[in-house]
Amino acid sequence: MAEIRMPKMGDGMEEGTINVWLKKEGDAVTAGDPIAEVETDKANVEISAYETGTLTKIVVAEGQTVPVGAVIALVNDGGAPSSFAGNGTTASKPEAAASTAPVLLETSAPAVVVTGASSAERVKASPLARRMMTDLNVNASLVTGTGPGGRIVERDVAAYLTSTPVTAPVQVSVVTPVVGVEHATPSTTGYEDIKPTRMRDAIARRTQQSTQQIPHFYTTMVIEMDRALAMIKELNKDNPEGKVTVNDLLVKACAIAIGRVPEVNSSWTADNTIRRYHAIHVGVAVGIDDGLIIPVVRDCGTKTLRQISADAKALIGKARSGSLKPDEFSGSTFSISNLGMMGVDQFTAIINTPEAAILAVGGVSRDYVVNADDSVRIASRMKVTLSADHRILDGVVSAKFLNELKKVLEAPFTVLS
Repeated sequence: MAEIRMPKMGDGMEEGTINVWLKKEGDAVTAGDPIAEVETDKANVEISAYETGTLTKIVVAEGQTVPVGAVIALVNDGGAPSSFAGNGTTASKPEAAASTAPVLLETSAPAVVVTGASSAERVKASPLARRMMTDLNVNASLVTGTGPGGRIVERDVAAYLTSTPVTAPVQVSVVTPVVGVEHATPSTTGYEDIKPTRMRDAIARRTQQSTQQIPHFYTTMVIEMDRALAMIKELNKDNPEGKVTVNDLLVKACAIAIGRVPEVNSSWTADNTIRRYHAIHVGVAVGIDDGLIIPVVRDCGTKTLRQISADAKALIGKARSGSLKPDEFSGSTFSISNLGMMGVDQFTAIINTPEAAILAVGGVSRDYVVNADDSVRIASRMKVTLSADHRILDGVVSAKFLNELKKVLEAPFTVLS
């Protein structure tokens, strides 16, 4: 009897929640078959059976959270009986899990489409399809799945939407009167307590840990971007299908600058030593509905600009669809957070532990520049701020890194060599 355990899917993962079982007790499973979808603090991830046999017992019910390493299911693989005696918690079978169906109010407004279902009525769906159905208020039981085993995938939701109008949920406003105050009138102010998602909770913990445990300091520099923007324009003329972005150029330029100032590619370990990495893995912060995730473009020191661009586009797309794999959002050695496209001129970023630094990138703006001879010109300029761990880096090293970054971006054709 083989035990299926909650896997560790990422550096900071301590526990996971079973979102949905893709197999039921009594089903035959083959090693490598997806058997369940697990929610971590960063993404929804499918886990696979690593033994072939029969799924004899589901130990952890849908919706239940257990620590990494806990037994979640038993598979009869023809071997010796399992010695499993329980995880220390009582887990009911999926059919007995609490209902997640919302309570609907009787109103004269258009009918509200039910988005939830009891666990007994759960429908198999990919993480992206489930997110789409939740966001668009689609009843999963009305969508026909065409994926493996009848699973609902993105195209099925899109097909449903083209034939069925979707109504928005009814918003009910509640006015609470002020009690115990003479001549009180109903209050039109109030608040809503919102339980944070697992991702938002993880962001809260990690950022608090970073700011409390890491002595941050900040170094800002202005970089002229006219030549870089002109180069990107020329590159995209030659290959309109694989356009390079400013962010792609930043990743490559940072990798070159790190190659010249390798101290930046380091981390502070638990035993108070500085670990300097040989490979350059750049995390790119991506804002998503639930918060923030940092997919990692690996081996940037050895990749061309176009290879980095292709990798970044694929990772960002997966981040926004909720389909990143654990090894795609862990293991970065340096990170970039770019809010320039949101109209932000300058900001500081919190270090993505355990890295030594993160680069915050503002927008490109047209500014007046005074030359050495006091003549005035107009240039495209961008402010970048390096947040650094003072245990690892000093101001001089941070300034060296920013100067090397400035050299690369202001003479950008070096990234093509």
